[in-house]
Amino acid sequence: MNQRPVIERLAAIALLICIGYATADLLMLSQVRPLLLASEDPPPLPAPRSAQTKLTDLRRYNVITEQNIFSPDQVIPDPLGGALNPMRMGEPVLTTRPITLLGTLVHNNESRSVALVKAGSDTVAVRIDGKFDGNGATMKKIERSRIIFINESNQQLEYAAISEKSNLKIQTVGAPTAPTGGITVKSDLDREVSKSMVENALKNLPNLLQEARAVPRIGANGQVECWQIAEMRQGSLFETLGVRRGDCIETVNGDRIDSAAKAMEIFNALRNSATAINLGIERGGRKESMNFTITQ
Repeated sequence: MNQRPVIERLAAIALLICIGYATADLLMLSQVRPLLLASEDPPPLPAPRSAQTKLTDLRRYNVITEQNIFSPDQVIPDPLGGALNPMRMGEPVLTTRPITLLGTLVHNNESRSVALVKAGSDTVAVRIDGKFDGNGATMKKIERSRIIFINESNQQLEYAAISEKSNLKIQTVGAPTAPTGGITVKSDLDREVSKSMVENALKNLPNLLQEARAVPRIGANGQVECWQIAEMRQGSLFETLGVRRGDCIETVNGDRIDSAAKAMEIFNALRNSATAINLGIERGGRKESMNFTITQ
């Protein structure tokens, strides 16, 4: 009973506080808030500046990049270790090394192009960045009728081209090279071929190679299983020899053809000394063996 007046006093104080708070809030809404509102719209923001890029012709800096400003003679030295400076290589010159270009297979992917090169007494198939001529030359580019390489002895670009006197001449593909004679059909898979006919057909190797197009068939392990004849010109030498479109050539005289370089090596070995050629093929899902006997 003694505490009731205290509670009543506290309740009265709380009520007065609430009434004061409500009165202040009403005054803010009716009297102060209108004074805080803007009387006019804010000024528009300036438009963002567009990025202006000034293009500069880099050739104007050639005077710096082509000279050594720290040397009185203004010559840029080779890098340490004697590495080749591409800026000083210039155009390739005709090589004086004992290198003869016998033929090329040019692929859209430069790394798969192959050149058949005779360096001294050795004949090798070389790809881009491959070394030959006793490691004295490094292949840099393979074109249809020439190769460009680095002469390691002087670090200069040099080239070798198919000789105009060579039997391998680059020319426009014309009529099929299939001979009118020189082939005797023994069976569907066996033929006798005269050596003179073979030599005549190989006189124009680039033209002969364009009469058929073979594409590699890649197996599940990522390796070349065989080379499939995708296209073949009607009446070509290949057709006369019994090769059919769709045949997939796996081996030549027992050697598996797992790359274009390997094909060039086998071809070079056969063209000079072969008396018999055996092709291991896949035809219509079956393994077949085609035999060619080279006669005089």
